[in-house]
Amino acid sequence: MMNKRAVLPNFFTLTNAFLGFFAIVNISQGSYKLAAWCIIFATICDMLDGILARWSKTHSKFGMQLDSFADAISFGVAPAFLVYETYFSSVGVWGALFCFMFILAGIFRLARFNVTATTSKKRKFKGLPIPPAALALSTFYIMAQYFSDVNMTPLLLVLVPGLSLLMVSTVEYGPFPLLMFHHNFRKNILPLIYAIGLICVYINPGICFFPWVMLYIFTSLIKGIVGKLREEDEDAEVVIDEKRIIK
Repeated sequence: MMNKRAVLPNFFTLTNAFLGFFAIVNISQGSYKLAAWCIIFATICDMLDGILARWSKTHSKFGMQLDSFADAISFGVAPAFLVYETYFSSVGVWGALFCFMFILAGIFRLARFNVTATTSKKRKFKGLPIPPAALALSTFYIMAQYFSDVNMTPLLLVLVPGLSLLMVSTVEYGPFPLLMFHHNFRKNILPLIYAIGLICVYINPGICFFPWVMLYIFTSLIKGIVGKLREEDEDAEVVIDEKRIIK
């Protein structure tokens, strides 16, 4: 029997799934901008269901699986279909295969998360989470409407495979976005930039939303790579120390 406290988190999870389906319906009817906003609101629901699940202490394996199925619709199929219909439908099957790459990477990312995650709150995620990847595509479309005289297809030829590779990578990403302030001033600079960016998004979401999402993706990528390099250096130092002890 389902815990009554889990009703609210599951409601937001299912709302996420509905918004993903509604986005697909709108794409098929040519309402692309509305579809993009449906994907954006779906990410908000996805964030809320996790927060509410932890707050109500109903974070469970069932909820995790339900969330992943909803994410596959809203953040895998919907944004890929949006990109296909708006930029690559004229290419036919090759355009479909190109956009399917994003779905394939997304479901791989979700499957890997499900088999490695615990029900406790995680501070780091292996690979780019699928919600910000979907946000990048949906906000890109909204921004592109302000530059209708510019050919945006070449950018998508980089963005789609780039996001796909990041999702299946082992680079560690933090929560999106990590707006937490530290007693060390230098560690407050990035959260402060995020906060300023969020204000810009509020003022002009059409143009500022996509750069704000990409700010998270790029800064987290750089931090993840630097972290990996440091771990490798530490491992190398340990091996050298062990060899010295043996000698």
